[in-house]
Amino acid sequence: MIKVATNDNLLFEWNAPTPITGDVTLEVFGADAEVSITLTQSRSDLSITALANDRRTLTLSASATALQADQVKAFIITNGDSHFAVKVTRIVDTTAILAEPLPREIDLSTSASLQFAMYYGTVTTAQVTDTSGYYPYTVSYTADMGSQNQSRSEKGLIKVTNRPFDTGLDHDELVNTFANLADMVPRRQSSFEPQIKASLDEIILTIRNALSADDITEDEVFNPESFKLAHAYCASARVYEQALQLDAAQAMRTRCEELMDKALSTISLDLDGDGVVDSGEEVLPRKGGSASDFRASWRWYSKTSADSFFTPKRGMKH
Repeated sequence: MIKVATNDNLLFEWNAPTPITGDVTLEVFGADAEVSITLTQSRSDLSITALANDRRTLTLSASATALQADQVKAFIITNGDSHFAVKVTRIVDTTAILAEPLPREIDLSTSASLQFAMYYGTVTTAQVTDTSGYYPYTVSYTADMGSQNQSRSEKGLIKVTNRPFDTGLDHDELVNTFANLADMVPRRQSSFEPQIKASLDEIILTIRNALSADDITEDEVFNPESFKLAHAYCASARVYEQALQLDAAQAMRTRCEELMDKALSTISLDLDGDGVVDSGEEVLPRKGGSASDFRASWRWYSKTSADSFFTPKRGMKH
């Protein structure tokens, strides 16, 4: 799910899973009218003339502008090989360097190209994001499979909300909190942003589970910064797991769970969706279920009009 704050323009970014031929279009449904946008490739393809013995260093046919942070995913396409999905770590003048060596030599007897995977476009407030809600989207593209092309689509959901949940944790704050992590950044990364993003998804799932009885989501939380320390421990656990330091990872996850419980006991929620923390919406404990929480124990149960006034309690017999 892609989230954007109400009345903010959305810079929609999409990374192609395969080499692309032709245009990439974005359609957003459910607004006042269907929105259709042709996405722009992050940078033009580059021509490759040579590959060094380390199979990481590419020589380009002409000088290229410096690499930007959102342009690292790419494909190497040649006439004699299948395509290679690569991550580019540096482009300077006529040299491009890959994060990892290619698995084998490539055919450079004829043209070879470096095709960048990221496409982007802007969805404006006038088109969609001036009204809170959920908006399905479809990205349509033509995959270049070599001997033939295939029309494909990718579907997802855009959520427009007043306060998209974010603890505010970033790479600098993570390594300032846990200084020993600074030397553990993987070679193909420039920061821990992927681990931070993945651990944020874990934090959100925990919060969403605690709030499900109120029919609200993590985006109604007014104090997301209360979960920042728990988020930091969760991100650290992922780093240690990837380094196979499982004891340290488990200790970090245990501490994360303790901090999550404490943060959930001091949560402020916009229960009525008016964008303001009213009296009775601040410092609300959310842990486990309530005494009136009811889960039907048979799969064919369906609610009736009696459920509107009948309040079951735990321990009641059927």
